[in-house]
Amino acid sequence: MRYLIWLTSLFILAASIPARGADLLPLADCSIKVFRDINRSHVWSGKPPVGCLADVYVDKRPAGIFVTTWSNDRSEQRWVRVSLSAAMGFFEVADRKALDKAGRDIKVRAARIGRCLDSIIRLNDPLECRDYATKTYSAGEELGVEYKRSIWLDDGGRHIVAGYAYGDTEVAVSPPADLFGGTALPPGMNLNILFSDKP
Repeated sequence: MRYLIWLTSLFILAASIPARGADLLPLADCSIKVFRDINRSHVWSGKPPVGCLADVYVDKRPAGIFVTTWSNDRSEQRWVRVSLSAAMGFFEVADRKALDKAGRDIKVRAARIGRCLDSIIRLNDPLECRDYATKTYSAGEELGVEYKRSIWLDDGGRHIVAGYAYGDTEVAVSPPADLFGGTALPPGMNLNILFSDKP
């Protein structure tokens, strides 16, 4: 009987935790729109594309262009941030057919990582993904606890990393700086992507 009560309590607790994996798909769509805009204009506009409700960061690395998108939720008790970092090679951004194929790959990988994220939140099981988590305690002027987790597919495929962070600190939610690794692209900079070679 005691086991049944414990199992019921666990089920109710798991059901009350919101799934966040579905949040990755709009972020993936937003990233793909950014890549399409760059394909069309050869520059990063510095603004999220039309219909994209996420914050956007674009950086250029030797392997290609990385786009990080994220969204924040805030309540009186805590904040939650879900983010997605996606990469395309220069040749993919330059060629529309390659870009469309890469976009489909980003969506598929984001959906797989989303299932892992939901499983981590509910069962602490990363399924097919790898993940890395940190927990930070703040004292002094800023009180509270922050949890940050990175999730990715360790299969040698395209770089897609999801971030899931939450906490009860009072400070405004910061950008997911842990996903940034390159140099931010200034708006209007010509990328010369048509001259990039295939690997």
